Amino acid sequence: MKKYYDDRHQLNMEISDTKDGSMHIKLHQPNGIKEITVTEAKGKEIIELNRIEYNDNHRETRRHVSLEAYDPYGALVKDDADPLQEVINKEEMDQLHQSVSQLTPAQRKLLMKKFWDGMKQIDIAKEEGVSKMAITKRLQTIKRRLKKILQK
Repeated sequence: MKKYYDDRHQLNMEISDTKDGSMHIKLHQPNGIKEITVTEAKGKEIIELNRIEYNDNHRETRRHVSLEAYDPYGALVKDDADPLQEVINKEEMDQLHQSVSQLTPAQRKLLMKKFWDGMKQIDIAKEEGVSKMAITKRLQTIKRRLKKILQK
């Protein structure tokens, strides 16, 4: 049994020879599987059409996919950006991530609430059952600690 796949590596056709010289074909389509039995000549035509369709799809995909599709980590530089500045920004972000990872879990959680979730200090204070001043002091402590880590 031969199996044929499409560009997304999904099975789209299985072909097996029968004892009487014909071909049994299972077509895997979005609306279900269809099974047909055809002569050997028709089976070879179907295989050739499948090959042509695969090549056309592959050619079209390569022609129309932007480079950003191959850049899941944002490594490419935008058209209007300064490459040197982009490298500097990336290095600074990496340093910041590494520094934040050295904070305590409670400090990281506070940073997430403040900067990721965009919560106000008064709301964080109410949630944690402390005063707004306590949250302000904690954020100042975190800032000093990050500054110290980044200066090393």
